Amino acid sequence: KAMESSDDAFNRGYEELIQTGKLETLVRMETSFFETSTTENLWGLLVNAGYLTISKVISYQDGLYVVKVPNQEVQQEFQKLTAHYLKVAGTDLFTMFSALKRQKKEDFKDKYQKVLLTLPSYHDLKDENSYHMMALGMCAWLCHDYKIISNREAGKGRCDIVLKARKENQISYILEFKYAKDSNTDLNELAKRAVEQIKDRKYDIELKGNVIYIGLAHYQKEVEIEWQEK
Repeated sequence: KAMESSDDAFNRGYEELIQTGKLETLVRMETSFFETSTTENLWGLLVNAGYLTISKVISYQDGLYVVKVPNQEVQQEFQKLTAHYLKVAGTDLFTMFSALKRQKKEDFKDKYQKVLLTLPSYHDLKDENSYHMMALGMCAWLCHDYKIISNREAGKGRCDIVLKARKENQISYILEFKYAKDSNTDLNELAKRAVEQIKDRKYDIELKGNVIYIGLAHYQKEVEIEWQEK
């Protein structure tokens, strides 16, 4: 309930936490969130509840800290929290990313489509960035096995999401999102263009080993996926 009533500042911080595994932020732990509903108290609630731990004190007087998810066991609970944050079923995210890691293209597409269809109507999927942010939140489920890179300069541009394998024998993934404003748009062709953008702009320049390029083309809650191996 606290996360449901959070503001944009908390949402931006939560997305940074998912992406980098840590966050520099103001934290208030001495006041109950339910007494004073602020972003600082919500971070304090997560610390006091054990979802996050303080890894660095920047200014004790100002309440400025670096927080992170403490360990793999808590990471599993953090995944469930993120599913709740996105208003999707944790089991759907688990099976979707399991399909991704096992290179089951059709299973991944089916589960991704199901997640889109079950998202509450107030999730404003109106442009490429909104789909990107939704998927970034989902990627909290993968941060143990992959380094999550989002909107960072790579090659000749900015890639949407890179899942860089932490182990040499794992496959890395690059996801590029496209959004059609017109229902007559050919989503299959748009998904192929997303993959061509990945290749043309060399978003994989820092990746070693096997890489899978995934182009995701959307119109509202419809999606087509182009999946190509490097």
